[in-house]
Amino acid sequence: MGDKSLESANGGVTKAGRLFGLRAAGFLAATFFAVGVYLPFFPVWLRAQGLSDGAISAAVALPVLVRAVMSGTLAATADRLGELKIGATLYALLATVIFLGLNFAEGSLAVLLVSSVALIFWYALVPLGDAVALQGVVRHGIDYGRTRLWGSVAFVAGNFAAGASISAFSVDAVYLLQVVAFGLGIAAAALLPAVGRAAIVARRGSRFALPGDRRLLLAIGAAAFGVGSHGAYYAFGSLYWRSLGFSDLTIAALWALGVVVEIGLFFYASKIVSWGARRFLIAGATGALIRWALFAFVTSEPLVFCLQSLHALTFAATHIGIMKAIGAVAESGHTARVQGLYQLVAGAVTGGGMLLAGVLYEMAPAAAFILMSVFGLCGLLIAWQLPRGLQPQSSGSGGSMSVPT
Repeated sequence: MGDKSLESANGGVTKAGRLFGLRAAGFLAATFFAVGVYLPFFPVWLRAQGLSDGAISAAVALPVLVRAVMSGTLAATADRLGELKIGATLYALLATVIFLGLNFAEGSLAVLLVSSVALIFWYALVPLGDAVALQGVVRHGIDYGRTRLWGSVAFVAGNFAAGASISAFSVDAVYLLQVVAFGLGIAAAALLPAVGRAAIVARRGSRFALPGDRRLLLAIGAAAFGVGSHGAYYAFGSLYWRSLGFSDLTIAALWALGVVVEIGLFFYASKIVSWGARRFLIAGATGALIRWALFAFVTSEPLVFCLQSLHALTFAATHIGIMKAIGAVAESGHTARVQGLYQLVAGAVTGGGMLLAGVLYEMAPAAAFILMSVFGLCGLLIAWQLPRGLQPQSSGSGGSMSVPT
């Protein structure tokens, strides 16, 4: 009855629902704007500080690996604070304060550790933002895909903002922009809507307990390999393209294209009403199998741009697939903990893939990306075992929602 009161007479989203969606989208945008500055351009700043290639690679991989270990703890702790916005604000504040410590860090090891710890807390915001958005789907009928896509839009904005700052000023501008981005994240976290106890982890049971439903385990495994297949790309994609003689502008455009096609799928996912978690995860894994198998062998710029469009499958389809599975299977009140478990597994696979790819890339760049193609194959074999028709259901109606609850 409470959920029905939030719906308009014609089944649309109410004013309260639009405001909820706006706040959730704003938080996701702030979170990913900072990541858009960090992922492509923070290594440039690290190089300017004198870090070696190996240290820069470790700086990218370490937050992912440590987050994999701590994500369940951080998500559960945020749940237990009573409101996810409290945990989100706390983590954003910690990330900012720690990152400011780079002003006092001396030596490569200190820079690596301080920046890594800051990013661990920042990355912890991602599952919290998703958990809040998922509550908006259940309570107000907002479209998850169209809410989440603003994170992708902001990632592109962060990319170009950092590039423009470097061109207009210097590499040092990246650090200042990163601090500003973190500050925006604090404000956006404080403005998150309240979700009450609906997203709080149950007090009984271990926060690290695996879900009992086999479908969730399969979905998490398939999505983890799909997301993890990007490890070599995040660590060495720009370096490899630079070795081919691509300009920095071309490389920036390639990063942007990947996110643009990702946004496109997020936006139109609601129209693919017949697709459940299984189809999206199979599409993502198939894209990874093809994309990374060809990555090191496609050297023509036009063909590289075409190949880069598969990011819509390798990332967006995989993300939508796991969200659909969680929305369809996870018990009420446990979505944040399942999100944390997924982040743990995906982070472990991604971080491990980065380290393995680092060893292989030094021997032969193609071998690192072939390994990522094998990750895609593993994801495909796992996703194939999922049942058909795994769709979230709207509260009280029994009808399928466009994207996850």
